[in-house]
Order: sequence, then C-alpha cells, then structure tokens
Amino acid sequence: MKKFAAIIAASGLALAACSSDSEPETEPVEETDGAADTMTETQDADAEEAESDEEGGSVSVDEGLFDVEVTIPSSFFEGEDPEQVAANVDNAEEAIVNDDGSITYKMSKAQHEEMMEEVATSVKEATTTMTESGDYPSIQAIETSDNYDHFTVQVDREAYENSFDGFATMTLGVVGSLYQLFNGEDPDSYEVIIEMEDAESGEVFNTITYPEALEEMGEE
Repeated sequence: MKKFAAIIAASGLALAACSSDSEPETEPVEETDGAADTMTETQDADAEEAESDEEGGSVSVDEGLFDVEVTIPSSFFEGEDPEQVAANVDNAEEAIVNDDGSITYKMSKAQHEEMMEEVATSVKEATTTMTESGDYPSIQAIETSDNYDHFTVQVDREAYENSFDGFATMTLGVVGSLYQLFNGEDPDSYEVIIEMEDAESGEVFNTITYPEALEEMGEE
C-alpha cells in the first residue's frame, strides 16, 4: 500500500500518536480465593485461541496471558524506514523488524486496549470534525459500524460533487484500516467500506473500499 504510512502521518494518526506521554500505570491486583482458578481458565482459553489462529493461517494479533503481539505487514510501511518506524512507537514494550519488513509490536493487554481505545477515539473525532466543523459543508452525518469497517456518509450530493469534501473521507478509510490491523484482522483480506449516500433520496451513489483505494492512489 504505497503512501499508507505517509497518509496516516498526514492525518495525525501515525503509530507514535497512539503512545502515551507518561508511563502506563499498573493497577493493583486483589488476591481472591478464586484467583488460581481464574488464571487456569484464562490460560486454557488463550491456548485454544492460539491453536485456532495457527489453524487459520496468517496471524496478525497473538494474544498471550500477559502480552499482545501485533504484526503489521511491510506493505503498511512502504516507502518508510521500518527501523525508524519501530523506534518511534513508545507504547509498546518491544518493536521488532522482521526479515520480511513487517514489524511486530509486543505490548501488555492494558497497552493494547488503550491503543484500541485511542484509535476509536480518533475515529469519533474525525467524524465529529467532518460533520460539525463547517469545513466540509456537504457532509451532514456519518454512521459507523461497531468495529469501524463500514461507514455511511450522508451528504448533499450536489454540493459534495462540486467540492473537494471527498478528500475528507480518506481519513475514515485510514483510521478504519488502522483499527482493523491492530484489532487482529487478516492484513491480506480486511476491508473498510465507505458508502456515500444522498441525504435527500437515501441513494448510495458511490462506494469506496480500503485498502484498495490507497493501492490505486499508489499506482498513480
């Protein structure tokens, strides 16, 4: 995906932006009589999940008992120095550049959860900016799926087609794609679909699919 990393950086959503300025706080853990049983159940569940992932082929997120490993494919960083990208991420315990150019980030479950929350917040902020800032007057409302793999953008079609407001939807594709990758979707098959809907008639007059749209941009 050519220009992917550059577009994310331009959108203010570079991986480093998902980091915290302070050290993560460690919450105290209360000891209970059922703690040992809970740990055993968690270990069994994680073992079953790991076995399921191995049978399913490509694995981009590997959740262990105490940490999460997230692997982002090399195509995500095309045109960038993987070593530099890895060095710029602060909220992972470790970032490893693999032989194929992909990067594996190792983090605690708490860090991964925090990262996912921050990406989700970025999506909400993006939709709010598009609909309320006045910078994109043709965009009236945006509906999203729970995991941000589908967006419906309601617009004044005539105003939209006679403006540059369409560029704003790129941010939705980028943050949606970022959410999918860090949430463990297969890097080779995930999709983020954006439907442009005429607010007056309810007609969907254009459908944009990511990462396909970014790949097409890279070929231009």
